[in-house]
Amino acid sequence: MDKIIIILIFGATNKSFAQDASQTSKEKLFPNLNFYFETGEYANYVGHPAFKKHVLAWLTNEPKENNKGNIWFYYGDTNEDGVYDYINVQKIGSPINSQEKFSFNFDTKKIDYVLEIYDYCRESINNCDKIISKSYNGIDQKEAKQIGEGFSERIKEFSSVQKEFSRFNSRQLEELVRKEYSYRLKMADGRLAGNSRTPIEKLLSEEEIKKIENYIGEKPEREKIKKEQEEARKIEYEKQEKIRIEQEARKPKAKLKIGGGVVLNTKSSHVGSYFGISPQITNKKGKGFAMDLDMFFMNSKIDFEVSGRDYYENEVAGYSGSKYFVSDMFYHLNISAKNTVRLGLNMGYVSPAFEMFTSFGFLRQKMLITTTDNVEEYYIKDGIKGQSSFEIRKSSWETKKFFGPFYLGLGIEIFPFSKENGHEKNLSLSFDGLIGLKREMETLYRRGIIYSPRHSIINTGLKYTFRK
Repeated sequence: MDKIIIILIFGATNKSFAQDASQTSKEKLFPNLNFYFETGEYANYVGHPAFKKHVLAWLTNEPKENNKGNIWFYYGDTNEDGVYDYINVQKIGSPINSQEKFSFNFDTKKIDYVLEIYDYCRESINNCDKIISKSYNGIDQKEAKQIGEGFSERIKEFSSVQKEFSRFNSRQLEELVRKEYSYRLKMADGRLAGNSRTPIEKLLSEEEIKKIENYIGEKPEREKIKKEQEEARKIEYEKQEKIRIEQEARKPKAKLKIGGGVVLNTKSSHVGSYFGISPQITNKKGKGFAMDLDMFFMNSKIDFEVSGRDYYENEVAGYSGSKYFVSDMFYHLNISAKNTVRLGLNMGYVSPAFEMFTSFGFLRQKMLITTTDNVEEYYIKDGIKGQSSFEIRKSSWETKKFFGPFYLGLGIEIFPFSKENGHEKNLSLSFDGLIGLKREMETLYRRGIIYSPRHSIINTGLKYTFRK
């Protein structure tokens, strides 16, 4: 397709534009505004079709990286044929912003045109309040001239600047963008003023123009109301913030205790270690009732043994007389039970000098079970014992329960060290004892139920309190 296909729609290129360009290059419009442009591949801007290739140009009095513009000018190739079939022009300036979209249909030699007018804001135009939007579909050359010679010639100027994708003439593009910016929609004495390139009186009805004028005219009153609403919200926020602070002052005080030490299991005299974390809640005064999570990681072990006998007799079917199979087993279990986690709650009384508490919860326990079975097996036929076979069977496995034995305990925490200037004490000595109750752990074939025995644990160590 011809690279200047836009010309085929609206006639030959306007030669006077090139002449005007040479003149304006000597006296640049808006010399205080910097011109920037970029070319790129795929782009998908909000409110526009996806561009396979595009050119973006803009004027600004700010550094390029600030991404602020007084006018934004887009050429877009929507079907990847090397020809720009979409143009978007955004003009930013108080009291109104405008956006125009030109979509070229090369098959029908017509364009679709959209004019959008927004309330002024310095953000992206999509974030400004849209006052009105007017669309014209399928405009041909004759209809474009009816809208206005300036409107028709403007489209021809767009095409004169367009070259192949990689050969945009930045000088002509800059002159076009600066010229476009000079034809901004304005408000004069409360009236919307168009121009030859955007003939408002042809593009919008009287009602639509009046709607824009009223919107802008009523803006001071809207801003006044908005300011009053913001002030009211501010007062309400300060009121609620004051209430929140007062409520916060009445909320419970949070602490986090971290500590460690040694643990003694009195049933087996085993000495291990523990590490504890206890988030605590008290009142703001830090004195009186307190409750905290009792969470310890420990190594507390109990070793014990279980022995017993299981006699098994079963009649053999299909025998004319009486015949029984007998299995007589003496078993011995060596069990090593280890408490690894203590999880529960502490409740008690706290003061600046000490804390007293009761605790309850569960112990996470795992058991290593080793069995030795002495088995004698034989048949009894018509009351006569046959020849016996003897076998020693050994096996071992591990079983565990997260919520193992339930425990109850008592403890005390003493703060022997004080800080200067009346600061709170953080380091403490901790002593507590607990009883782990009997708990069913596993049921074994021919050996019955295995229980974790009742046992006592004593902990002693140091804790450090982090106070909120």
